Amino acid sequence: MTSLSADDRAQVLQDATVQFWRHIIAIVWIAFGIHIVLFALFVALRIPALWAANAVSVLMYVGCLFAIRHQRYHLAGLLFSVEIIAHAIIATSMLGWDSNFHFYLFCPIPIIAFCFQTAPWRRLGLSLAIAVVAVGGYALRHLITVAPGISDEMIDVFGIINALTATALLMYATALSVRFTLSMQLHLFHTAHRDSLTSLYTRRRVLQRLRQMGPARQEQPTAIVLLDVDHFKLFNDQHGHDLGDLVLQRVADSIAGCVRATDIAARWGGEEFLVLMPNTALAEAQQVADRVLAHIRAQAGLIEGRALVVTATLAVTVIAPDEAFRDALNRADQLLYQGKQAGRDRVMLAG
Repeated sequence: MTSLSADDRAQVLQDATVQFWRHIIAIVWIAFGIHIVLFALFVALRIPALWAANAVSVLMYVGCLFAIRHQRYHLAGLLFSVEIIAHAIIATSMLGWDSNFHFYLFCPIPIIAFCFQTAPWRRLGLSLAIAVVAVGGYALRHLITVAPGISDEMIDVFGIINALTATALLMYATALSVRFTLSMQLHLFHTAHRDSLTSLYTRRRVLQRLRQMGPARQEQPTAIVLLDVDHFKLFNDQHGHDLGDLVLQRVADSIAGCVRATDIAARWGGEEFLVLMPNTALAEAQQVADRVLAHIRAQAGLIEGRALVVTATLAVTVIAPDEAFRDALNRADQLLYQGKQAGRDRVMLAG
């Protein structure tokens, strides 16, 4: 089954929303700071309607930050969007189109697009409001009169500062949205390709890496090391599954600490692990396997103040240029069986 249930979709959206606001909250703080500056400016210019409007705006941003803190994200998105739309209407109606307060209309677009996915009518209404104010303001720009006492030079200063600030704010909001998307992709990749218990790669990542290697695998030797923890069932039977999980984590740490950056170390299933080693000859792979086994013997059994005896059996082989990975894996698996029959706690090498 590949489709998500309604509960799963709701959980994914909730998690994504939390991450989105963690990335985008800086925009709210910047907008909050801008309106404090505007409040002080309009007080100094003695324009009561505008400093009163900015006082309300400051309170709305306080409410927005409060809503984010309490994870009321729909309310936060609504307050942020309504404030910017309303402020653009009021400021433009009093200072004229050339003051460029309408530039801020485009800043909440990423927030509206993301926050109201489950409220399409609200998203549509806010989007239409932005379009109507922007287009309508432009169409009626010649009918808008500037408040008394504001010179043309002051309007030009407003226009330049607002155009610069709003453009920078929109660019920053877009960059934060891209960073959010990238972080979610990295999280999804980690979830899909990392084992939740050991943090090693999963089988899927090994197979993906083999596909990525493509024809290059025919030109350079590729080794695999297959590892199985000896008598692992006894750990679970005698000490419980929690300690068994700790043993697997210690073994995984030993593997991760011994392989190279170019190797792909994965939990293959249960107590079995596999290391894919591109561009590696048999002798080099054996050295890594010997190092892993020595580390497991010395470190994997040191758990919660105990010194358990933990060993493993390893099989090392090289995938032939014209050989399928499955065939090489079967050969390693047979070597592993032979090693267990011979007494375990050893490295088996394919001649």
